[in-house]
Amino acid sequence: MSWWRKALGLPSAAVFERAVLTAAEPSAKFSIDLRPVDAVIQASASLSAARISRRAALSVPAVLRGRNLLCSIATLPLVTRDGDRRVVRSPLLEQIDPNVPNPVVLAQTVEDLVFDAISWWRVTARNAAGWPTSAVHCDRDTVSLEPPGDKWREARTLPSGQQLPGGSVWVNGVEVPGRDMIRFDSLNPPLCEAAARTIRRALLIEQVAALYASDPRPQDYFTPAEGADQADDDEIREILDAWRAARRERATAYVPSSLKYNSVDSPSPADLQLAELEKQVTVGLANAMGVDPEDLGVSTTTRTYQNGVDRRQDRVNDTLSEYMVAITARLSMNDVTRKGHEADFELDAYLRADPSTRWNTYEIGLRNKVITVEEVRAKEGLPAVPIEPSAANRVRNPKPQEVAGMPGASTEATAPVAANFSNDTDASAVVSFAMDSAEAQFTVDRETRTVSGLLVPWNKIARSGWSKWSFKPNSLKWTDASRVKLNREHDRSTAVAYASELKNTQTGLWGSFKVARGAAGDEVLSLAEDKVLDGFSIEVDFDGDGSEWTRDPDDDLVKVVMSGQLRGCAITSAPAFDDARVERVAASRNERNTDMSGSTGTEQETPAAAPALGPEAVAAFTAAVEAFTANAGGISEAINALVEAQKNSEGPANVDPTQGKAQFEVNEEPLYRFDGRKGQHDFSSDVIKGLKGDEEAKDRVQNWMRDHFAQARAEFAVTTGNVSSLNPNRNRPDLYVDQLQYRTPIWDAIRKGTLEDATPFVLPKFNTSSGLVGAHTQGTEPTPGALTTTAQTITPTAVSGKIEITREAWDQGGNPQLSTIVWRQMLRAWDEGLEQNAAALLAGLTVTTLTLTAGSVDKALAKQVKAALAGLHFVRGGFRFQDFELEQGLYSALTNATDDTGRTLFPVIGAQNADGLTGNLFGSLNIAGLAGKPAWALPYTAGAVNSSYLFNREDVHGWATNPQRLDFEYQVKSVEIGIWGYQALACTRTDGVRKFNYDETA
Repeated sequence: MSWWRKALGLPSAAVFERAVLTAAEPSAKFSIDLRPVDAVIQASASLSAARISRRAALSVPAVLRGRNLLCSIATLPLVTRDGDRRVVRSPLLEQIDPNVPNPVVLAQTVEDLVFDAISWWRVTARNAAGWPTSAVHCDRDTVSLEPPGDKWREARTLPSGQQLPGGSVWVNGVEVPGRDMIRFDSLNPPLCEAAARTIRRALLIEQVAALYASDPRPQDYFTPAEGADQADDDEIREILDAWRAARRERATAYVPSSLKYNSVDSPSPADLQLAELEKQVTVGLANAMGVDPEDLGVSTTTRTYQNGVDRRQDRVNDTLSEYMVAITARLSMNDVTRKGHEADFELDAYLRADPSTRWNTYEIGLRNKVITVEEVRAKEGLPAVPIEPSAANRVRNPKPQEVAGMPGASTEATAPVAANFSNDTDASAVVSFAMDSAEAQFTVDRETRTVSGLLVPWNKIARSGWSKWSFKPNSLKWTDASRVKLNREHDRSTAVAYASELKNTQTGLWGSFKVARGAAGDEVLSLAEDKVLDGFSIEVDFDGDGSEWTRDPDDDLVKVVMSGQLRGCAITSAPAFDDARVERVAASRNERNTDMSGSTGTEQETPAAAPALGPEAVAAFTAAVEAFTANAGGISEAINALVEAQKNSEGPANVDPTQGKAQFEVNEEPLYRFDGRKGQHDFSSDVIKGLKGDEEAKDRVQNWMRDHFAQARAEFAVTTGNVSSLNPNRNRPDLYVDQLQYRTPIWDAIRKGTLEDATPFVLPKFNTSSGLVGAHTQGTEPTPGALTTTAQTITPTAVSGKIEITREAWDQGGNPQLSTIVWRQMLRAWDEGLEQNAAALLAGLTVTTLTLTAGSVDKALAKQVKAALAGLHFVRGGFRFQDFELEQGLYSALTNATDDTGRTLFPVIGAQNADGLTGNLFGSLNIAGLAGKPAWALPYTAGAVNSSYLFNREDVHGWATNPQRLDFEYQVKSVEIGIWGYQALACTRTDGVRKFNYDETA
């Protein structure tokens, strides 16, 4: 071919596809792309809508910018809130992956939701209660809901096809329980599918822009003139050099008659409107991702100003919230987060306004008492300081008195509380602590008529009713110390002293009480001196002005008091509650601002006495309690059982990530609870109301007692025989008994892969060689050697089968499903057929046979086998055999072999001075490191010669396609299920196989 053809390669004039002009000098090179840019633009109209890869999508700058904008969610703190919207500690959200920062994990999660609409976390650690404490992000391509290869045999699936509870997920081919996988689902379709056409259009436009940037369109080129003599290379170089020099000097260049000058008419970027096309595709990508086109650099409005906070708020509401909700809603489900708690993103910092706006807002909140100074300082990131009295208190009492140890405490008696912590009108929570004498510091001074001691220790847990309490340091407030009265055994009508001094110490709250004069006070002093009344028990109220308590995140039953009003104190003989105290004083199950007794919020120092019950009411109440106790086997036993059952049900729920459809669960609050928390109703209150004539309350108690404790009574003479037609036999498809499946040791050893069809394939093989190396004689040319090769053709064969099912049986389906059972049985037959064919291949080979002495057993037999194996080191290739498949006779004889003393030669455990051992459950036989496996497919006949095989798996091969299921409905009366596939078996080197013949009888 001439230089012109090799350099230009021009096509016909009708279709302008490619033109390349290559000069010898690198500086004189002209080229045109394979396709003109106008053809590239036209091709964008017929782009494929198939899924595009994430890597290709992220190569588009607009997509990358949109991804980064959406992933800014990862910079927001992710926290857990309780039912009162307070932030509680969550080990999982504090550090999701111990080795990766939280923003990186969340960014990966959001990116998965944007591009694939699904993301996966794998739980790697749980606490003692079963709640997740750490997790790792899993790449979507590594997670599959379908088992790889033969893993379906190991899946938790019954023969009917029904999956057992808790589906499995496969991560990198390894099965992971469904409960350990957290699946996030996006509210939007995957971007790689929904916007695939738009992303491909953006890539094409980028290619066109790159074409003009790296290789501008050619202006002209030369072709040989028609009929001109062919020029050689040197002449062409001279012509081109002269042309280039003339153009460089802005002179008119000369074109010889042997050349034809051609100009290129190619559209420019302006002609193609590349900038407008790029803008349109960017707007399309912005719409697909749900972001503002201006965030991607395209101006679409005449907006000149917008408040930054408003724009961030719009971005959260219109764009980010869809992905934030997808994450928080999933993390709030009760397999990750406790009931009543929810995950949430902290938006305060992101939506933070300017200082002037913030402080004006705080001023309004403080004035309307919807926020406290402590909360304001926390929002501004300022350190905590003691809280000043509320504005309302300062107005009512302008002369506050500072109590010792409580700076800044209000001196006015606050309004009666709205929280009730007992089962009557008493509005106080009664808490007692067990302390030794040294810790309590309990003292009595009869001369000054005072009793002193530690009222409450800090950070120590005590019980009150069914709840447990703990007080933070300096958590108790009081007004005037003298208003804190001391009574006996929490009977407020028997106040005997007032607090003369209250002060906070490092250990707890210390107090001293001045005992009143009179017989009651004298009795208290005497009993205190005699160590009878030697303990204190505090009475605490919670109001709405800064007083609060919260639940311990590690124990829901512990209420941690952050701030409370000290209303009173009792001197008691029991500093810690015993069982009787628990029954007589019951703490409320409500949190603050909840009144269970119906109190209007007015404190009543002396409760009004309940209406006296008549003899009939007392008798009825007694009878009801006795009947309830008799049926329940004791109140305490029943309540303990209920509490234990509820404790055991507080672990995380099981959310199966393999289920694609929405799962709905209805959780109804228990009618009565006995663990210190609120149920729908209070049991003791309903009993009392029922005795007073409340029929609804009485019915609730009776129905609940009947459901839980009443014994079934035979009210009708009905037996199972009389109603047998109403109770047919129950079908249990989940207990379907399927046929057991053989293992396939031979096929597993020789399997090399799959086939595509029945096309034969040829393997080249060595045949013979001779005379290749010999002794050399000086001055004499060596005699040429010889080498021959051969070939082996392997021809796959078809395997098929079918079963015919009547139309009636097919339509009924069955439970378990008939078609599923049939197909599983056909698969079982397929696997067993492969194993039998592999055994037949070995039996049909003509190989070296090692015959063991007939009837030899024990030490003699083992010695022959070991000698035969040792001799294989002296054959060509050495000992390269890896698989020893044994028939039943030889395998049994070797596992039972003993020496002269009866010691097992191949023991299962405790092998000493032995040449091998037997695997667990006699599953394998190790002979000097060679594993022998029992093979059921090798023929065995008692009292005859049977063959076992030792082979190198690289010399024996097997291939098979995956079985294909074929359903035929071509006739009316029946439906046929067929199975089809191909298999191929071959031995490429017979010297890689040894046959062991053994007859167990002499």
